[in-house]
Amino acid sequence: MILGVLFGVVIPYAAVIIFICGMIYRIVRWANSAQPLKIPTTGGQAYTLPFIRRTIYDKLDSPFTKFGAFIRVLLEVFLFRSLMRNTRYYIDQRKSRDARWLWLFALLFHYSLLIVLIRHSRFFLYKVPEFIRMEWEVEALKGVYVPTVYITGILIVVALFYLWFRRIFLAKERAISLPSDHFVLILLLAITISGNIMRYFIKVDIESVKELIMSLTTFNIAHAVEVADKIQPMFYIHFLLACFLLAYFPFSKLTHMVGIFFSPTRNMPNNCRYVRYINPWDPNPTKPLLVRQGLVVHMDYQRYYEMYKDQLDEIAERGYKVGGEE
Repeated sequence: MILGVLFGVVIPYAAVIIFICGMIYRIVRWANSAQPLKIPTTGGQAYTLPFIRRTIYDKLDSPFTKFGAFIRVLLEVFLFRSLMRNTRYYIDQRKSRDARWLWLFALLFHYSLLIVLIRHSRFFLYKVPEFIRMEWEVEALKGVYVPTVYITGILIVVALFYLWFRRIFLAKERAISLPSDHFVLILLLAITISGNIMRYFIKVDIESVKELIMSLTTFNIAHAVEVADKIQPMFYIHFLLACFLLAYFPFSKLTHMVGIFFSPTRNMPNNCRYVRYINPWDPNPTKPLLVRQGLVVHMDYQRYYEMYKDQLDEIAERGYKVGGEE
């Protein structure tokens, strides 16, 4: 009874609370972060004069309008376009590596995860929508394999192994990988593999699992406690790993799922040649500034010269001597 309450009720609620509070905190911080510079990341011809031709790729890489920047963010979210553009990098003059495999397996992982999450929504819905039932049948090739094999359940494991092994066996990727990068991939592998084990080898009572999840979502704690003791331990291994990932999510790099929308390198249009971008921290942009201890102090050149007179005179004298010798 105690273990059922802990694993089936307390830990899931704690994970959801940590996730919601953590994500709200991260989003508020991102929304309040200053953007003192115009820093869009571009890879194409910027809009300049009307007679300079720009291709569709230039318009996507270097958008001139906010709508163009919005389209670029959407392409990044749904197609990982920046990974697709990174086609090759060179180890030395004779050896190079094709980087498009990263784009392919990253795309496989994310879309497989999306489909798996949609398929898991049947545990949270009293009446499963028809389009989710159709997705099961199409993906599983119903009637072809017995027992039913879900393609995305296999693809997500393959993609995760590729993303993890490249961080282990490739020198460049290994050099920039942190322990947290390996930890997240191992945790995702543990969740997906335990889910596949439940699906194909160690069966659990699906009806009881749905009763537990529905009781948790409707805050029917008494019924959740009653049902929790009826479910096999294998489910709790999978469930607790998922809860741990949910609680860890706001403190990891996985928040790039939301953070990409707040990235100034992506969401800013490249219009600095036409629109003057003034530092919002500068109340009077017409005067030179001295930034000291986080404060903006206005000063003229005479004051600047008096403060750095020795250094400026030394630089001028050094330059004069070099010029005289030449």
